Formats: sequence, C-alpha cells, structure tokens
Amino acid sequence: MKKLAPLAVIATLLSTSALAEVSISGTSEFYYKDVDSQIASQKGDSMGNSDNEIKFKFANKTETGLSYGMVVEMTTVADSDAKIDESSLYIAGSFGKITLGGNDDVTGSFGIGEHDIMDEEVGGTYTDSSIQSSAGEKAYGSDSDKISYIAPSMGPLTVGASYMDGGVAGDTDATALGAKLAIGDNITIGATMAEQGVSGAIDNESHSIGAKIALGDITLIGAMSKVEGADEDIDTVGAGASYKLNDTMTIAVSTMESEDSLDVSGTEKENLKQHMAELKHTIAPGLTGYVNYTDYEYKNGGEASTDDDGSVVQFKVSASF
Repeated sequence: MKKLAPLAVIATLLSTSALAEVSISGTSEFYYKDVDSQIASQKGDSMGNSDNEIKFKFANKTETGLSYGMVVEMTTVADSDAKIDESSLYIAGSFGKITLGGNDDVTGSFGIGEHDIMDEEVGGTYTDSSIQSSAGEKAYGSDSDKISYIAPSMGPLTVGASYMDGGVAGDTDATALGAKLAIGDNITIGATMAEQGVSGAIDNESHSIGAKIALGDITLIGAMSKVEGADEDIDTVGAGASYKLNDTMTIAVSTMESEDSLDVSGTEKENLKQHMAELKHTIAPGLTGYVNYTDYEYKNGGEASTDDDGSVVQFKVSASF
C-alpha cells in the first residue's frame, strides 16, 4: 500500500489540475512577382517564400468559465533566423477579453478598409513616402507590448481600447479605440481612432470609418480615413467589391486615393492612386492560389521621395495547416 500511495497522489493531482489545450498551426506562401516601375531598382521580376508563420496557442478554462492562455507567432524565412512576431497572454470571460503583451492594438479588430475586400494586398513599389496605401485603420506601435481590452457585445455594438506605454520618458505613449456596429445581418460599420505622442513635435493621430455590405455572393466596402502629424495631413478614400463566382473561386477589385495637403511642391500635392484586382481559387481545403494585379500612380509633392507610375503582377500559392 505504501508503494501505491505516491501513484494515488499523482492521480489525484492530475484529476484536479487544469491541463492546457495546446494547438499548433502554420502557414506557408510562395510567390512570383513581376514589377513594371519607373524606378529602375524596383523594376523586374522576383520570387520568394518569405511570408511563413508558425502559431503556438496554449489555452485553459476554469470551471467558472474563465479562459486564459498564451499565443506566440513565429515568422520564418529560409537561410535566416526565426523571429517572434507576436507573443501575448489573454484572459477572457463574461467581462470581455484582455490581451497583455506584444500584439496588435484594437484597430485591427475594428477597422474596415477597401483592401479588406481581398486576401492579398499587393502594393506598388513607390519608396520613402509617408502616404497611406489604404483608407483603413492606422496603428501606432505595431506589435510592441500593450494592454488591449474588447468588451462583450452590447447588442449589435462591440467596442475596444488599447494602451501602449512608450517607456520611462513616456513621450511616445499610444492609445487606440475601436467600435463595430452590425446593422441587420448584412451591414457592418467599423470606426477607429489612434494617437501617439511624439517628443518635441506634433503628436500623430489617425481616424478611420468604413462600411461593409454583404449581399449574397456580392460584398461591397467603402472607407475613408484621416492621418495627422508633423508635416502630415492625409485624407484617403477607398472602395472595393468582390463576387463569389462559385464554391472555389472569388474575384475582387478595389480602388483608393490618398493625398497629403501639407507635402506640396508648387501646385502638386503628394498623392497616390492605386487600383487592385484579385482572383482567388481554392485548390483544396487549406491550399489556395491567387493572381493579383495592381496599377498605381504616385506623385511625391513636397515629400523627399521619387515619382512612380507602374504596375505589379503576382502569382501566389498559400498553404495553411
């Protein structure tokens, strides 16, 4: 009996302790891209397998319904060191969800932009510009450590907030707010606001609002945003539409224009016009092929960058596990 006692203790502990649920998922993509650009260093074709990710998730749930866990996302590139892209813990329950650590702020959960109409956003090759490439949300602080909270849905309305501490000096703190409103089963409106302090200069601030309408096989998006800061007063508008051709194929198009009224040379403001098209084909569950085309025209205005007028064609295969 004495020899069996330790085994009984272990069995009791295992029966009363919470065992974490562990999941591992991943994505891998390969592309071929051909660029026609006015900038000689950007013109030509290329291929790559650079957008790969492995996601680890550990989750627990108590008998009272409290959920908590850890999420780590690791990016990988051939012949290069693996990099931790995001790492955070979360606590969720009837009070909502709190995320602590290196992760996106809430604008990514609430913002709606015309680029959301397609899976792959293939931008032009304009360089060293401060112009916006979509009319969607703009975040500050990327995946830096922050606190985010998304409240439980209040009927059709969901809201959230994030805060990033800029460090001891406290002059680069960033806050973000987001909200989504569902109107019936077909219409969703999303709005975001983000602000970041800048030491010795005008603070950065952004606002966005967008609407998404789902009409059977057709989806429509309209959006606008404004970004302000030191030497920045950027207004952007965009629209997109997609149509599900059949169970395996979807076509999508989008258009946008962004202009900075403070970057001016003569009568020319910094301006970007960009039009995109995508054909998406589901080859098998978890295996998808894309054909993307982007046409763009960029004028530098008073910005220290280079005018560019060109197009991009990209073929991509993506696998998720």
